[in-house]
Amino acid sequence: MNGNAEGLKEYRAFIKEFLLPIIGISYNNNLIPTNVKSDNSDEIRQEGDKVIFSAFGRDVAWISIPYSLPDDIIAVGKSIIGSFFRVSRYNISTNSSVKLDYQADDIYQANIKLAIQKGICDWCAGGNNDQFHRLIHILEQWAVQTYEGKKVTFGFIFNPSIDLMSTNEYGTWLDFLSDDYAATLSDCIHSVIELDKNCNFSRYLSVTDGGIVSEYSLNSFLPYRFANVIQKYVKGDAVGVFLLNNGDIVLSKNQSVQFIKRNLKWLNMSYKVFKDIILAKFKRATVPEDLLEQVYASTLDVSFSHTGGIISVIRKLDHLIAVPKADEQVTKPTKALPILNPCDNLLYKKPLDVISSKMDEVQKNAGMKPLRSEEKQKRLLKREIVDALVCGRKFIKIDRKLRADLIAMDGACILDTKGNICAVGAIIQNDSGSSGGGRSAAAKKISNYGLAVKISTDGYIELFVEGEPVYAVK
Repeated sequence: MNGNAEGLKEYRAFIKEFLLPIIGISYNNNLIPTNVKSDNSDEIRQEGDKVIFSAFGRDVAWISIPYSLPDDIIAVGKSIIGSFFRVSRYNISTNSSVKLDYQADDIYQANIKLAIQKGICDWCAGGNNDQFHRLIHILEQWAVQTYEGKKVTFGFIFNPSIDLMSTNEYGTWLDFLSDDYAATLSDCIHSVIELDKNCNFSRYLSVTDGGIVSEYSLNSFLPYRFANVIQKYVKGDAVGVFLLNNGDIVLSKNQSVQFIKRNLKWLNMSYKVFKDIILAKFKRATVPEDLLEQVYASTLDVSFSHTGGIISVIRKLDHLIAVPKADEQVTKPTKALPILNPCDNLLYKKPLDVISSKMDEVQKNAGMKPLRSEEKQKRLLKREIVDALVCGRKFIKIDRKLRADLIAMDGACILDTKGNICAVGAIIQNDSGSSGGGRSAAAKKISNYGLAVKISTDGYIELFVEGEPVYAVK
């Protein structure tokens, strides 16, 4: 096989394995190979429901998606593709043989990951910027070390519109950043360091500037703990660069979190992709956009707090509370249990003694013994406390921090399409017949009746719609 054919194969493999997840196409791997000449010079473009990938005057592959990719995601894709061709093994522009001879596959894989990072950094910095790349590299080094026994956090605002033309005699800010003395400066939540286009020190910025902590309106596209500094300072061409104490590196641009590097892998955090996938896949019900925004906001809050949780939006609560009738075909009695226990159903507005009796009835219908008194009291108390916290309010009216705390409870936070909170900390009855189970199994189960977002304690996000995984940030 000549270099051209090998190059096409390598390029398509790169698109499928690395590029698609970064541009938000996580579970659609049906990449269609093609090889036709094209006058379009764009490496990635969208025509209707087709996203087309090109190189050197030809279209090499396409994939069908039911939504439009945001312009900034397409721009990132182009930047990453340009970086890929600098490290690819083969040259698909000619019939030449090997372009780069890698002696080991792990070296090749490392170069591919560096190319992806360079593409993202070039997009952030507005072009090739060695100092911005170096900033990210130094933060990667800090991510795996400690200062005084603790993990370090940093916050930077990279502002390419500022050029201080600094001529420090003893080194630059990035030289200083490599030293332990820098470890106490900025925390990315209350304070940041502004850097110019060459990553020279510009100024120290803090939410306590002037002796006043000003109020700010929460943005649905930002985790609440970073909302203040991002809304205040990440404007225009500025880029927020944050190292978190768990080692995550966050890139913010255009007043939103765009990318996060987690466990050595860059992940896409686009709200538009999240929303458009739901609207395209969740066809049997209407989900108001203000509710979707707040579901996404809480998804970010839980992901960055690393508490884990499940957020679900269902079409009808009736589907979860129906009790199947026991008959001869029921081989396992637990199959007659409803998916949602009456005690977890916050819309079942009855006195606790009535709810207690209903729990016994459900157990009896399933051919099971009533719950032990201690277990029942524990669940009823949780119901009473959660009811008091929610206080009959809709999801979008609940305080964001409280929402994140409620979602972090073991079990699922279940909403209907009107935004009513149906349950908090609900133990989902899985198909296996065992209560609870893994978060993925519970999220998939409940998504048969709508959609479910599973957030792991690692911060990874998976979206299930109608029983199928459709999107992931992992």
